[in-house]
Amino acid sequence: MEFKRTLITPSLAKELLEKNIKNRRIKQPTIDRYVKDMLIGKWKQDTGEVIKISKSGVILDGQHRLTALIKANISLFFHIAYDIDDSVYTVLDSGSLRNSSDSFKIEGIKNSNIIPSVISMHDQLSKNRLYLKRKDLCTDSLLEIYHLRQRFWDDTSKKTILWYANFSKILTPSIIGGIYARIYDIDSNKASIFMNELCIGSEITNNTIVLLRQKLISDKLSQKKFSTENKIALIIKTWLFYKENKEPKLLKFDSNVEETPFIS
Repeated sequence: MEFKRTLITPSLAKELLEKNIKNRRIKQPTIDRYVKDMLIGKWKQDTGEVIKISKSGVILDGQHRLTALIKANISLFFHIAYDIDDSVYTVLDSGSLRNSSDSFKIEGIKNSNIIPSVISMHDQLSKNRLYLKRKDLCTDSLLEIYHLRQRFWDDTSKKTILWYANFSKILTPSIIGGIYARIYDIDSNKASIFMNELCIGSEITNNTIVLLRQKLISDKLSQKKFSTENKIALIIKTWLFYKENKEPKLLKFDSNVEETPFIS
């Protein structure tokens, strides 16, 4: 690893960014804030914050600063660390917070904006957790799980995008993909059929799915929304009825009087 204090001109910043083969998405509000600070002289040049560049030329930390400098069209001194191992990307902090989707994107994983949340949802459901505020998996764990079943998660993300669009974005991709993946663990043959009937709404074989679709569509139009947990509970109950070939006349879930349903 090599450190240098370097005067970064707009042309040098462009050169560094052109060598950057992949990085997280640009966040325009962050760029705008940096540009403003640079133009009014509020930007501090020697704060100890380092632009980090990997051995392969990826800007691990500093993409937004370089982009802002180009937009501001000024030159500033920055400390640059070169030849950092690419693998440290997922544990770096920066002025613009990096999330799991950013880390998946830099690894070149398609649908990086969907897969981490789908894996996280699947993990919670596998642990029979319906109240989802607690997240157990760090980015490295999400990546490890992805690589263990890469083909499955890639296929799941493609199906999730299709179902999400066909169901008019009524359910989030994380719910759709996470529930599908968990159901797949139980019955791989019925999993796609169930999600097709739920999200596409054609050739429905169990009336409980009709009841569920009506509830979810009504909720979308209502001012008082179901909680995420309530939606998931209703979907799980529908799956259990579907799997057992039961068709109740009513579909509801009340967390005050009912036990939390789990996928089985």
